[in-house]
Amino acid sequence: MSTVEVELDDELLRRIDEKVAATGRPRSEVIAEAVRRQFGASRMREVLAEVRQRSGLSEPEAMDLAVSELAAVRAERAAGEIA
Repeated sequence: MSTVEVELDDELLRRIDEKVAATGRPRSEVIAEAVRRQFGASRMREVLAEVRQRSGLSEPEAMDLAVSELAAVRAERAAGEIA
């Protein structure tokens, strides 16, 4: 694992610290989760666009499919079926 130094504005840092206080998790963990979530959201948009292009699904249909597939993967992980 690597360590990086970043500059954050005061408002963003306040919001991070609110999350830290609410969850009791370390600041670094809260920030890392937010970064992972952002990259995951970007990837979800890419997958959604590809599914729509290939399938001819409407945007709501494609989103429903993507969400259901994500839920299935999460359920498999929770059950220990995949890493």
